[in-house]
Amino acid sequence: MRDATLAPAAPVGVPARRSPRGLGQLCRTETVLFLREPAAMFFTMVFPLVLLLFVGVAYTGSDDSGTRYIDLYVPQIVATIAVNLGVLGVAINIAECRESGVLRRYRLAPVPMWWFWLSQVIVGVMMFAVSAVILLGIVSAVYGVRLDHPVSFAAVTLLGLAVSFAIGVLLGNLRMPLRSIQIAGTGVFFVMFLGSGAALPRDAFPDWLRLITAVNPMSPIVDASTDAYLGRSLSPHLVVGLGLLVVFTVVLVEVARRMSHRELDR
Repeated sequence: MRDATLAPAAPVGVPARRSPRGLGQLCRTETVLFLREPAAMFFTMVFPLVLLLFVGVAYTGSDDSGTRYIDLYVPQIVATIAVNLGVLGVAINIAECRESGVLRRYRLAPVPMWWFWLSQVIVGVMMFAVSAVILLGIVSAVYGVRLDHPVSFAAVTLLGLAVSFAIGVLLGNLRMPLRSIQIAGTGVFFVMFLGSGAALPRDAFPDWLRLITAVNPMSPIVDASTDAYLGRSLSPHLVVGLGLLVVFTVVLVEVARRMSHRELDR
C-alpha cells in the first residue's frame, strides 16, 4: 500500500502551485513509491529479462527468411514492458491512491490536479526507458541490435505506451476494491500479452483466434514495432490500425478523465 508519509502535503499557499519544484518533488515521490512496489519492479525490470533469457536459449537460429528469432522477439518484449507499466503499474497505483484517499488530498493540495496525472506519465516513461535501455544493452552485448528504423520504432513504441497507460488509468478509476483491480489488471495484461503475438506468433493461431486477436490494441503495436525493428515498410492496413489506435487512446483518456472527476466529486 501507499506510504502515508509520502502523500501530498497540506496546503501551504498559492506560490507553491506555480513552482516547478513542486512537480519535481511529486515525480520523485512517485518514483520512490514505484521502486518500493515489488510487483511493479518485477514485471518492469525482471520479467522482460526472463523472457529474453528463455528466447535467447530456446531460439538461437533463424526462420525461413533468414531473420534471427531474437530479432523478432526483442520488439515484442519491449511492447510487453509497455503493457506491464500501463495495465499493471499505473492501474494499481491509481487504485491505491483512490482507495486510500490520496487522490482527494491531491485535489485539496496547493498544486493543480493535472500534476498528479503528469507525474504518472513522467515516472512511467522514465521506468520504461530504463527497462528498455537495459534490455537493448544486453541484446546488443550478446546478440547485436538490429534497429533499422529507430525513429519509427520509437514512435510506435510510444504509442503502445500511451494506449497501455490509457487502459491503466481507466482500470484504476473503476469503482472496485484494490484487490479486484489487481486481478482485473492481471487478466487484461495476459489477454493483451498472449493475444498480441508477443508470446506466440499470431500467424500460428487458427483463423478464428487470429480474427479475434486482431482487435487487441497491442496487436498492431507488436506488428508495427517488429517491422520497424527489422526495417520493413508498414503495410497500409497496419497504418490504418495505428491511426484507429490513436483515436481509441484519446477516447479512453477522456472516459478515464470523466470517471476520475466523478469519483472525486462523490
